[in-house]
Amino acid sequence: MNTKPFFKVPILWLFALLALMLKPVQADVEWEQLLKLDLKAQILDVTASSDGDLIFALTPGHILVFSVADQNITNRIPVDKIYDRIAYAQNDTLTLTSHDPASLKILQIDRIYEIDLSNRPFKGAADAKITIAVFDDYQ
Repeated sequence: MNTKPFFKVPILWLFALLALMLKPVQADVEWEQLLKLDLKAQILDVTASSDGDLIFALTPGHILVFSVADQNITNRIPVDKIYDRIAYAQNDTLTLTSHDPASLKILQIDRIYEIDLSNRPFKGAADAKITIAVFDDYQ
C-alpha cells in the first residue's frame, strides 16, 4: 500500500507557489581603490597570505612580497623564470607551478619581525648577529 502523508503534498505546493512569487533581489556594490602600484615587471599570478597581511605577486624570475600594512614591496624572492602560477597554503607555504615544462616547487615562508630593542636591557654584544628577545613581563 503506497500512501503519502496528507501534509507532504500541500507543503510542496506552498514552496512552489512561494518560489514563483519571490523576485530576485539586486544589490549595489560599493568599492574604493586602496592602492595602485605601477610595476615594471609583468605580473603572472597573485596570491595572498591567509591573514591578508602579505600579497605575493609572481613575476618572471621573482616573487614580489607586498606588505599591506606598510603599503610597499618588502622583499623579492628569486625563482626560476619557468613558473607561471602561484598559490598560498594555510601552513605558510607557496606553491609554484609551471605548465611548460611541467614543474612544481614548494617554498616555506617564515616571517622575520624587527623588534626595537633600543633603551632596553640586554646581555652580550650590542652588534650581535642574532638577538633572542624574552617577553617575561605579563602585566
